[in-house]
Amino acid sequence: MPAGQTIIIKKIEDDGHHDHHGGGWKVAYADFMTAMMAFFLLLWILAASEEETLEGLAEYFTPTMSAMRGGGAEGMLSGQVVELAGEQIASDGAQEPAPDLPDFGANSPLEVFDSRLRDAEPEVVVEYLPADAAPPSAEEIETRRMAEAAARLQERADARAAQLDAIEEEIAARIAANPNLADLGDNLRLDRTPEGLLMQILDEEERPMFATGSARIVPQTQALIEIVGETIRDMPQVVAISGHTDSLPFAQQAGYGNWELSSDRANATRRALIDAGLPAERISRVSGMADTMPLYPDRPEAPQNRRIGLLLEYPEPALEAGQAPR
Repeated sequence: MPAGQTIIIKKIEDDGHHDHHGGGWKVAYADFMTAMMAFFLLLWILAASEEETLEGLAEYFTPTMSAMRGGGAEGMLSGQVVELAGEQIASDGAQEPAPDLPDFGANSPLEVFDSRLRDAEPEVVVEYLPADAAPPSAEEIETRRMAEAAARLQERADARAAQLDAIEEEIAARIAANPNLADLGDNLRLDRTPEGLLMQILDEEERPMFATGSARIVPQTQALIEIVGETIRDMPQVVAISGHTDSLPFAQQAGYGNWELSSDRANATRRALIDAGLPAERISRVSGMADTMPLYPDRPEAPQNRRIGLLLEYPEPALEAGQAPR
């Protein structure tokens, strides 16, 4: 080597970027293709095998079935041989099979894969509408809805009627049971209106409900109001109280007339109902109507026009016939 010459050493490291040019992948691919071929051969053998052979193969892979059947010789067929006719007989030394026990599907593990081993095909129920059955029209749906609404309305009306019957019967029975009220049958009038049950306490000739020109309740009227209050105090409906007078002018004192008198009598009735046990929150309104709503419009001066109205209101406004509830 000449003196003074530089020696250069070049070292190349393999970083593995060219490994895919080797033949290692061929081995993996060959193993994969071999496994796939073996898998398809297995499927073909299972499809072409007889039922007895499949059962023996299944017993080989599920040894717990032999124990459940009472044991037997170990082996591929668990102590059984398959005759050419397809029958199975116990080999020498096999134990007598035990009584049948629940196997939870272990006796037929291949039924999931081979439909030939199933005793019966699954039951399939198909529900369908007849070809000529058309869906209901909008008019039919509306008619049905209206009929259902009318039926519900009738049910509520029947229930209300039964309740009002019970109220009327109880009031009549309690009045009849009190000797002091025996002659007040004409002073109490019950009417069923679209708004509810209207109970009116009327004046009669020589039998007024209040002292003349005053809001002071006479004892018989007080007893009658107590009977009404005790009868309806446990019911959910609210009560509207109204006072009415006749058309005769009232001039007992200046500035006090039929409006004031009717309002004071209605308010006195409210206090009497509360004393009878009716909750104060059940009273919806107290009104003085003076002579604007006479009971007998053709006889505005009749004593029956002087009255107190107790309206047991329905929970909701009554509907006209054929009108559906909102």
